Amino acid sequence: MPRLPALTLFWRFFFGLLVAALIPLLATWYFARNVTTDNAERLAEARLRYEAAQIAWRADGWLRLNFESLSEHADTIAMRSMLPELQRPVLIAIATHQPWTQLAFTVSPDGMSLARSDSLAPINYADRPYFKTAMSGQPLGQIIAISRTTNRPAWIFGVPIKDEQGKVAGVLAKTNGLNELTDQLANTRIGDTGRAILLFPDGKLAGMTGAVFDKDLRDWSKHPLFVERENARGGKLSYKAEDGRATIAVLQPIRFGWLVAVQMDEAEVLQPVADTDRLMGVLLLVSTLLAATFAAIFAPGLSRPLVRLTTIADDMSRGHFDHEIPGTDRRDEIGALSRAIERMTRSLRLAMERLTKTEGA
Repeated sequence: MPRLPALTLFWRFFFGLLVAALIPLLATWYFARNVTTDNAERLAEARLRYEAAQIAWRADGWLRLNFESLSEHADTIAMRSMLPELQRPVLIAIATHQPWTQLAFTVSPDGMSLARSDSLAPINYADRPYFKTAMSGQPLGQIIAISRTTNRPAWIFGVPIKDEQGKVAGVLAKTNGLNELTDQLANTRIGDTGRAILLFPDGKLAGMTGAVFDKDLRDWSKHPLFVERENARGGKLSYKAEDGRATIAVLQPIRFGWLVAVQMDEAEVLQPVADTDRLMGVLLLVSTLLAATFAAIFAPGLSRPLVRLTTIADDMSRGHFDHEIPGTDRRDEIGALSRAIERMTRSLRLAMERLTKTEGA
């Protein structure tokens, strides 16, 4: 196996300086990267949690307001009477008092609308899930759909109307535009990639930052955000988005099964780590260049005298003792070596002169 050539003083000096510089630098990089990663993740999570809490607080309050208001009206004498002439003024007042209300109506047990806040003819609601749920005695039945009036998501929900014996006599329902919630989501800005999302209990997308709704609602029931919501640890979830990007999200459940989520690309979360890596990479390059520069400057100062002394010693081995020894005035190891060679030269010259005289006698 061939032997590798020995390293010259330049390369030994260079690698020595490089190792001396890189060991503390790499250690600093390691600890700085870990600290930066932890801080970046904690900061991003705190920001996402804050945004999610703000949106959830507002959405939860809006849902509660509408539900409690409709439940209170369902418990009035006018509603219990199940008489259209008594119910219609109340329905008009509900629609007028809450500007996001598109329609308020009552439904009789057979599924036909009884009274409405508009002037449309009766409609059969017997197959509507929210009607069936409320008629079964559940406190709330709900669906989400695109409103035919606004072409935007609307929350349609109903509560049971019960008579004095507690028997369900009909359903009081309302159609609400979700502008109060979706406009807030649309105006939420979380960094460059952050988005706020509002999901209905069945996974339908009710609103999202930057979302444009057409005739149909987007179904997110198979989206990782919805599928893995039960596995979120402390409300935090990491998953791969549809485009393959790693994403971090914070989930905040609210009443009636709705879900608020705020997410951000992991690359943006870890941007400070990438900045740290770039900075440390530059420092590594600078350290390498400085080590090479110092080696180029100082190595010749060591190698040239040694090469000169080696040449003199080689000539001495061939019987030439007339060299002037350089560096004898230096106060370092090379100066000591030069003086030692100078003494050895005098000793060898004297010995050779004595040998010559002896042979001549």
